[in-house]
Amino acid sequence: MLLISSNKIRSVLFALIFALIFALIWLFIRFSFGRITTTFDEAYYISTVKIGGVYSGLLTPYLLRLLNSVLQNPVWTLLLTSFVFFILYPFLLLGFHRRFSTYKGSVVGFFLALLLSSHYLWSSNEVRPQRIGLLVGLWVLLLYTGIFHDRENPARRNLYLVMTAVGWIILALSHVLSLVIVVALVWFLSLLDLLRSADIKTYLLLMLPSTSAPIIVLLLPQYDMTLFSAKWMLKHSSLSPLRMVGWHFIPFILLGFLLLILAGPLLFLLEGKVRIFHWISSFVRSEVRKRGSLYVLVGIIIMSLAIVLQVYLGRTTYGEVYRENFAFLLLMQFGNLVFNVLLILSIVEALGNERFGEPVLLVLLLAFLGLLALAVSAVMPSGFGSFGFTNWMVRVYQYLVVFSIPLVAGRINRAIVSRGWRRKAFAVLLLLGIVTTIANVARPPSIYSYPYYWTGDDLKLVPQVGPGFVYEAESGAPPENDLAISFLGWAYGVNLRPAGGDIGLIPPDACVGSLCHSPYPYIEVPILSVNFDNLSVVPGSLPAGLEEWANSLLSRGRGRRVSSNSSLLLLGNSTLNPGIASLEREYLIPILVNYSIIVGPTFKYYYAVKEGMKRGDVTRSYFVIQAVEVNGSRALVVSAPSMDGVAAGVWFISKDILQNPGRWERTSWVVGEWREKDGEVLPFLRAFEGDNNGFSPGDDIKIVKSGTVGKP
Repeated sequence: MLLISSNKIRSVLFALIFALIFALIWLFIRFSFGRITTTFDEAYYISTVKIGGVYSGLLTPYLLRLLNSVLQNPVWTLLLTSFVFFILYPFLLLGFHRRFSTYKGSVVGFFLALLLSSHYLWSSNEVRPQRIGLLVGLWVLLLYTGIFHDRENPARRNLYLVMTAVGWIILALSHVLSLVIVVALVWFLSLLDLLRSADIKTYLLLMLPSTSAPIIVLLLPQYDMTLFSAKWMLKHSSLSPLRMVGWHFIPFILLGFLLLILAGPLLFLLEGKVRIFHWISSFVRSEVRKRGSLYVLVGIIIMSLAIVLQVYLGRTTYGEVYRENFAFLLLMQFGNLVFNVLLILSIVEALGNERFGEPVLLVLLLAFLGLLALAVSAVMPSGFGSFGFTNWMVRVYQYLVVFSIPLVAGRINRAIVSRGWRRKAFAVLLLLGIVTTIANVARPPSIYSYPYYWTGDDLKLVPQVGPGFVYEAESGAPPENDLAISFLGWAYGVNLRPAGGDIGLIPPDACVGSLCHSPYPYIEVPILSVNFDNLSVVPGSLPAGLEEWANSLLSRGRGRRVSSNSSLLLLGNSTLNPGIASLEREYLIPILVNYSIIVGPTFKYYYAVKEGMKRGDVTRSYFVIQAVEVNGSRALVVSAPSMDGVAAGVWFISKDILQNPGRWERTSWVVGEWREKDGEVLPFLRAFEGDNNGFSPGDDIKIVKSGTVGKP
């Protein structure tokens, strides 16, 4: 009894010590350097406590909303949620691996392994749906483990089956990507159980409860925009099979899920005939025992190539954050590199054993899914913010880290009990890795260009001003953290609800755009001040013929050579025209066009996209016409979510603005809406043979809003 008591006391002391260590790390990450650090995702999610939003999971935003209703302070709501999860997360993961991975090593090694990975620290600190989704997913995996181990107890087994059905529902409400990852892991575990037990009935019982989860995601209206986002990315992929999936998304998802379930029995029958899995495991074990060092080297090379490709795909973002210093980027990944090398060593060692367990196989499966996600990232469309995601491998890797911890911790525990210079050298590597990892998550402003943070002045001013407010310090330049502050403004601000179907109406004096209350460098000029006698088109990736058609309508001088008094014509949007992207990035135009939202300084219009069965089947679109001064020259920007909208804007300038100069004398910007009417389309806008939907001169155009020179 005394021994048990002393062990319990020691465990409690260890828990308190590590809880204190994690609390201090959290305080350093959040509050060091005179500011509160946040991230894009959590700044966005905190903004939804008042206005709702697009969700990849429902439990987190509703939890934030519930907690904020008590605290009445979005920042404290966010920080309290982050702190509680950051402290509990390591202990929950330890408990999971004690049961699932049968980890019996030291708690010290386990927690040190966590601190090595910035991907763990980042995801455990950040308030977003992925964290709750992962925890629910781990619970579902434990339930499946219980089913595997309780075949002789029907009552308990049936209880586990009922609980798994409930678990899948909760997981579907928690996080969509976690749902996808856990479905893959559960299928793999169920397949391994089928190969061992030859029990197809149990396999089907294990897989069928998971069917409830994708049905929930497909049917819940709160996920409509999430599904639209997924379809949009696939439709605009550079890979034709992915585009086909995007245009027939739901049938492909249901078909894929059905094929996944049927793959288990088919692979079981294949194994019964040719023993393919037995041969693969024997071959791998033999190869690793003969050439273990070679496979460690191969693993490190694959890891290095994956990192290089990921950095290349996200070079714009990484370049901004790391100040274009990619050697510095590599240095700050030192902890992650140590983690990965230890993981590769552990995997190769485990594969050489007589029986390598399921945890090792799950790590290999997640590594394969990560490489597959990297390949998908390479063909994703660029531009339009989150629609240009190129970090899918990083997102999958966060799950891999969680399942890899016991393997890395085992290596650390062995190094800790070693002797001599190896122990000292490893201690130095471990310390450097942990220090660089914590610094990498804290983002010190002296060495990072990181825009997502809040200062004390921000927290005082934002609640007094309302939604969309951008805090301006003493400098005349746009604040570096304008987006994070804008999100915080919405968290404190009024409720914004779309009215009249698809157009969001708000009070005329409300400030919603990121260009409010600040001396931004854009200079509005009247549209008619543009030199239409000498108009030069700034080229972009537009349909063949659109630029020539626009120039023929608008440029009275038909000139294309830039001279001292020429004006610029920019057509398209930030995805298709680098010139427009540059103007938006430098805050040189007052109205921004997104894939579904038109955002001006004091207004916001939502564009509800009605999807056709083929790409380019468009029947309506907003368009924006705005004139600004750029480097002493006049620039006319005609932008829209679709090229049909751009054509409608050009036509309106030609047939209305230029024909009625008195009416538009001081107007500097116009927001219009085009709708299909005559069933005809201009030839260069026809997206496919037989396409009769698209802009033509016989369609309807109405003006939604226009403005005169002068900032709000």
